[in-house]
Amino acid sequence: MLFRMLKNSFLKRPKAVFLVFLSIAMGAAVATAFLGIAGEVSHKMALELRSYGANILLEPSAVEGGGFLREEDLPKIKTVFWKYNITGFTPYLFGVAEFSAGGRRERGVVSGTWFSKQLEVPGEGSSVQGIKGIAPWWEVQGRWPEAADEAIVGAALARRLKLAPGAEVAALVRGRSQQFRVSGIVTTGGFEEEQLFAPLVTVQELLQQQGKVSRVLVSALTVPMDEFGKKDPALMTKDEFEKWYCTAYVTSIAKNVEEVMAGSRAKPIWQIASAEGALLTKLNSVMLLLTLLALGASATAVSTSLMASIAERSPEIALMKAVGADRFQITAIFIGETLIISVCGGVVGYLIGDQLAELISRLVFNSTIVSPLWLFPTALISAFVVALAGSVAPLRRALLIEPVRVLKG
Repeated sequence: MLFRMLKNSFLKRPKAVFLVFLSIAMGAAVATAFLGIAGEVSHKMALELRSYGANILLEPSAVEGGGFLREEDLPKIKTVFWKYNITGFTPYLFGVAEFSAGGRRERGVVSGTWFSKQLEVPGEGSSVQGIKGIAPWWEVQGRWPEAADEAIVGAALARRLKLAPGAEVAALVRGRSQQFRVSGIVTTGGFEEEQLFAPLVTVQELLQQQGKVSRVLVSALTVPMDEFGKKDPALMTKDEFEKWYCTAYVTSIAKNVEEVMAGSRAKPIWQIASAEGALLTKLNSVMLLLTLLALGASATAVSTSLMASIAERSPEIALMKAVGADRFQITAIFIGETLIISVCGGVVGYLIGDQLAELISRLVFNSTIVSPLWLFPTALISAFVVALAGSVAPLRRALLIEPVRVLKG
């Protein structure tokens, strides 16, 4: 009997049913699209933010290392638990030098580093590490060094020495001299403009520090820091430490790196890490808010459509009450209709939202995404919630209909 009444209700009111179905489907589609790209947006934004600089600094510990880290240990960074979150790293070896070019002399810092080094990682294959990977925002007038005797010079130091790409500059350190050919002038807007950057092996020979580095900058993908992530690991219980260690906080990844580098101390660069975390948190909040607003608008549209339908069906409802239908039976009819429409609307909304998410990802990030499996039940639940929220007021109005007044009028 209930099935027959539901069937007749759909066949007699196709326009009203279609409007409710469309409202639910659009709400589910928008929710699916926003939730589908939320994870993709966070990941893409995190990758984009990596171009603003490293977020972990690795230095020699105060107790061990003799003031230096060992270059031979660097491949171990790509073998830690969070190795796939580490997008790049580069070592530095610093020394104070006296530069001379064209009769001019200036004191400054000579920095040995990797520009783009093919690194063999035991058990993991090869990867390219260096400044070009972790600092793509550096502007180089000319080209990056390719030979052992080539270097790039900071813009401020180049101005004082009157250097240009192709010029020669000599670096003198404790009686040892090294001639460099300038391959490019680098502009960063920071302290790097006062330095000369050359291949690490060349600077190690100049400073007589073979196989040693002063510090390592590491760039890693992290999750936003929360109160738990800021806790001191030394004060955590065993379960808390395991949870913290297995979450990609900047602090836990720094701990990973510190464990594999002998005589090192790793610490987050909070200026960058905090800004990233705050931005990603706000971005996720915006996506969630937009999803809730879309579902709220859909629920309002459903409620409006059903209110008009209830007004049209008042005589039908009054007649059901007159022949003995109770509140539960009337509620079952309307909830049954809403449930069927919401299931259909959720399925269609998921299919539309999946395509919409892919379109947005392609237009904004120039990449495709694969919707996670949990989006389908989420779309169905969203559709059902929208349908129920939009049915509350119309159902209450239906239950308050007085048969005598309606049938007599």
